[in-house]
Amino acid sequence: MTYEEIVDGLRSSYREIENEGRLVSAGLKKEKQTAEIVERYAWLYSDEALKAASTVERETPEGTDREAARRVRSAIMQGIIGRRTAALDDRLATHYGTSKVSLPGGEEVAFFTAQAMLVREPDPRRREQVGEAAAKVMAEVDDLALEAMSTTLDVIKSFGHKSYSSFWSDLKGVDYNKLQAELVRVADACCESYKRWISPRMKAAGSRYGECSRWHLSYFRDLPEYDAIYSREAFEPAMRRTFAGELNVFTLPTVHIDLENRPAKDPRASVWVPEAGVEVHLLTRPLGGHLDYSAFMHESGHALHFGLTDPAIGWPLANLGRSMAYAEVWSYLMDGIGSEPLWLRETFDLEETKADSIAADLVAVDLMMFMRYSAKLAYELELFAGDPLDRDRGRELYARILSEGTGFAYGPEPWQFDRDPGFYSADYLRAWLAQAAFHQRLGEMFGARWWTKAEAGHWLREQWRKGSIPEAEETVAAVGGKPWSGDALIDVIRQRL
Repeated sequence: MTYEEIVDGLRSSYREIENEGRLVSAGLKKEKQTAEIVERYAWLYSDEALKAASTVERETPEGTDREAARRVRSAIMQGIIGRRTAALDDRLATHYGTSKVSLPGGEEVAFFTAQAMLVREPDPRRREQVGEAAAKVMAEVDDLALEAMSTTLDVIKSFGHKSYSSFWSDLKGVDYNKLQAELVRVADACCESYKRWISPRMKAAGSRYGECSRWHLSYFRDLPEYDAIYSREAFEPAMRRTFAGELNVFTLPTVHIDLENRPAKDPRASVWVPEAGVEVHLLTRPLGGHLDYSAFMHESGHALHFGLTDPAIGWPLANLGRSMAYAEVWSYLMDGIGSEPLWLRETFDLEETKADSIAADLVAVDLMMFMRYSAKLAYELELFAGDPLDRDRGRELYARILSEGTGFAYGPEPWQFDRDPGFYSADYLRAWLAQAAFHQRLGEMFGARWWTKAEAGHWLREQWRKGSIPEAEETVAAVGGKPWSGDALIDVIRQRL
């Protein structure tokens, strides 16, 4: 097979796989059938294709063509893993998409509806009941998740890698131990600010720091005290005003937005990219509350980035990033607009003191999620430093490390459900650090209301045309920031809290 045939195969298979995932996530399809798609591309996700792509990479001089070939090789390796685990992953997705959560009183709700209830349920005891019932659904597929992990490890070993961690470190070019050390530094610097903010909320839920059930986190994150401001009715008009001019995600011909509320629709907002610069889908399920706004703004960053990618740079560099950290920089950047006091004042016609108070709470919510994801990464790194198939060890690590890192009491049941593949939590955290530095520089370059400036919009469009060519830390360095540093994030938290 030729290299061109391999690239064409990747392009076609990605389109089919992304659309399959989108339909299930949107609640438009019950059963996920990625395995059938992947098997049609068995020739592509094979040792033969991997050898051919590796040869092209090795024989291509340094430059963008070689980098594209390297991305293709990486995609084939991940595709081989996906092919071996596709049937298991489909069964897991189908389980969560079709399972019912049994609540006290005989009530049954869809699993994803239960996840949405955790965000909106005002009764603390009821939240805990919903969470514990959902945890039982998670635990039901422990064996299936372990089988998928065992298969993944076998494939990684066949590539010549000794461990899961070394494989992803090599593919993404990340020293996870170095990153973790910086994350610990940031968490330590912000710990007291975090405790001051979260403790009163835990007390209101009838508990205290270190003992409060983790099932309250989503409710705290939604900031229900501001529901009257973040109404469902005001959501779409506010988003259309925010994303106007150069950043108008609603009018991009490449972006398709789904705001429908379906019972089987995953409440987590998401973006699906059949092909960057050609077809992008943004899904969200507005229910009312701060998270509607935050999630849409976050995913709009992805939609703008991928929707405005220039396909002329070639499919590999348009669609295949070294990691997702670079893509997440843009989503966090757009999300961060909603934490600006100026945006709050203008969007909701608020007094300055009220806007400042809400902005502080929004930064605190981000800090809460930063602490959670830092703990998630610490758990994942520790899990894969030993035997990740040891159920008892994994459950103990998850409950202990997440509890210690967040101040919430975590049970062991979600130890597989709450773990994203490929250390994606690290990609989020790298973007968190990079976005803080990047946000500072945009303010310096274009002013405090940079998102309203045509000059900033033009500049961002030029960045997004690059597709997935750069990496997060390279982008920070290019604008004069400190890559791999949490200093800017610490500064923001200290200023607001």
